[in-house]
Amino acid sequence: MYYHLQDHIYVSQFRDEFILLDSKADKYVIYPPHFSKLFQSFFQELTSHPQDSPHIQKLLNNHIIQTKEHPYPFYIDRKLNSNGVSNVDWRLPLTSKEVRLNAQVLKVLMTLIKVNFYIMFKGLYATIQLIKKSRKNHLTYTIPSEEELNNLANMVNKACFLYPTRTKCLEWAITFVLIALEKGWKCNLEIGIQNYPFFAHAWVECDGKTVTDSPDLREGLAIILNEPFRRLKP
Repeated sequence: MYYHLQDHIYVSQFRDEFILLDSKADKYVIYPPHFSKLFQSFFQELTSHPQDSPHIQKLLNNHIIQTKEHPYPFYIDRKLNSNGVSNVDWRLPLTSKEVRLNAQVLKVLMTLIKVNFYIMFKGLYATIQLIKKSRKNHLTYTIPSEEELNNLANMVNKACFLYPTRTKCLEWAITFVLIALEKGWKCNLEIGIQNYPFFAHAWVECDGKTVTDSPDLREGLAIILNEPFRRLKP
């Protein structure tokens, strides 16, 4: 038997602390070092961690982990020596106002409205499930060209300018990913975090590269969530 994270739980490590994202509660939890050491190893066989351990039992009771008969398949990102990132000021480029309003932009705008509705009224977990469900619409996915990615980014930016309230990085990235998946593109929603000070940021990644965002994000931040193409253990 093995320990697995529940499907609404994501974890990563920044320096000496594990950080947990509970997508149902839409909150982050920073664990002290003794819990962090436990997270480093609890995906091994249960014989290494008896179920009567108070820490293990607490995680089970709080529906953070569960037991299964096969090993946990997903890679957990650990940035043990990272200095993090600084001066991240995510803003929409003003040049996107020059994008012509057309049927494609209106379609992106409708997706943005849907994403905002899901996040506000159904929560992050339901929104992530929407992304996972969208992946199932194609059997195979392709890597788009840089020009195609930039064109879609400009349309998402234009839709955000048309939307009456300010769009944050999470809504922008989810909208982009949903449209990309519909096109059959292999794009991921990525959420990275750091501590000292705490900071979280969402972006889109395609073929191992950030889309219209800083390339330093992947190296500086601990990747706590990548959907719908989750990274598997080597």
